[in-house]
Amino acid sequence: MALRGDEVATSIDKHVRETIEKLVGEMRSSIEDVREAVDQQLRAALQSMQADVNSVSVLPHVQKSITDLERSLTGAAPTARTTADAGRVKRAVQAVEHGTSQVDILNALLEQSVQFGSRAALLILRGETFSGWKGTGFSSHGGNDENVKRFNAAPGLIPELDRVLRYEHVVIWDGNNLSSRLGVSGSVRAILVPMVIKDKVAAAMYVDVVEDDLGNFDPTSIELLVFTTGLLVDTLAIRKKIPSPSLSEAGESTGAVSASGLPKTSEATVAFEPPSPPPPPPRPAAPPPPRPAAVPPPPKPAAAPPPAPRPAPAPAAAAKPSAFATTAMPAFDLGKSGPMPAIPSEDRPSTQFVPPAGISRPAGAGAPTDASKKHDEARRFARLLVSEIKLYNEGKVEQGRKNKDLYERLKEDIDRSRQMYDERIPEDVRKSSNYFYDELVRILADGDTTALGL
Repeated sequence: MALRGDEVATSIDKHVRETIEKLVGEMRSSIEDVREAVDQQLRAALQSMQADVNSVSVLPHVQKSITDLERSLTGAAPTARTTADAGRVKRAVQAVEHGTSQVDILNALLEQSVQFGSRAALLILRGETFSGWKGTGFSSHGGNDENVKRFNAAPGLIPELDRVLRYEHVVIWDGNNLSSRLGVSGSVRAILVPMVIKDKVAAAMYVDVVEDDLGNFDPTSIELLVFTTGLLVDTLAIRKKIPSPSLSEAGESTGAVSASGLPKTSEATVAFEPPSPPPPPPRPAAPPPPRPAAVPPPPKPAAAPPPAPRPAPAPAAAAKPSAFATTAMPAFDLGKSGPMPAIPSEDRPSTQFVPPAGISRPAGAGAPTDASKKHDEARRFARLLVSEIKLYNEGKVEQGRKNKDLYERLKEDIDRSRQMYDERIPEDVRKSSNYFYDELVRILADGDTTALGL
């Protein structure tokens, strides 16, 4: 029995050993498989890292640094031209500010905008549609300025115009989609600037530039010019100093009433030329400085030259000039006081300048009365209203003149403007004058009363 027990123990021991060896072999095989898989993954990761390292080059970074340096160096050049550029903007604003009507101001805007680009067009907003009012520079760059007047863009046609209308901000892009509809091509850069009049977007100024003029493109100056133009149109009816003394050169006469010879010491609302040495010699065509109404005109100095159409200005001690002179000629009976004085440049000569019945200037009255101020304002406001009608209806005005039916074509605009005139102008002025009708004849009908069709 003892022998059999040994055999069983030996058999068990052998079986255990074999089992253990088998398990160890399987574990070694598994470990080898895992090691091989890990090695493969490590090699793949290493190869990927190596590829990334090889793809990284310092050359683009060096090139970018060089480009940035060049831009910073060339960017310093405009600084040296700051004064010259500011001078260009000032001269452009001066030209626009000299306009005495909306049409004059907008024409000057177009002419001055071209120096900051190649071509310029003013697009008037009617409802939600932009229509071409006028263009300049197109005829000299492969197109025709007259094509601008045929341009119409409904919402959705030009995305940039939609952005101006919806978001009311400046848009800068290549301009090709808009320039092609204006009959030209080749624009490299372009800008659309909204023009605000009476607190709403009334138009958009389009300026583009071709390759040869790229150095002239100055979006900032164009934005400033359009902004200033909007303010000038807004204040046209109330501005009296044209040109503004703020824009005159140092030591330069403003030239607005240089023919009048009024001394600078007067606080009149027109711009005066520098005073001449006292006492000033009499000038035949110049009116005397304004004097208080209560003071009779001083006698002509004994030492004065031969009689002139107007008396010589009184010495400063005799009468202090009035501070209430106006820019427009009062509606007086000038036949009682000698030849008509020169009209200041602010008020353009017009066919309607006829003194209204019942208004006359008392002898010796130099300062304008309240009545004359009211008439000045009425004339100015009538001119502004009728100028707006013409500005937004150029085509109808031309057809109306030809067919003698202006009132029929523009009845709604004329009646609305007439109502505004009646609401603002006092009744006593309206009874003694008809400035609104006079401006209709002068501006819309070009002096031909029959063209109104009334």
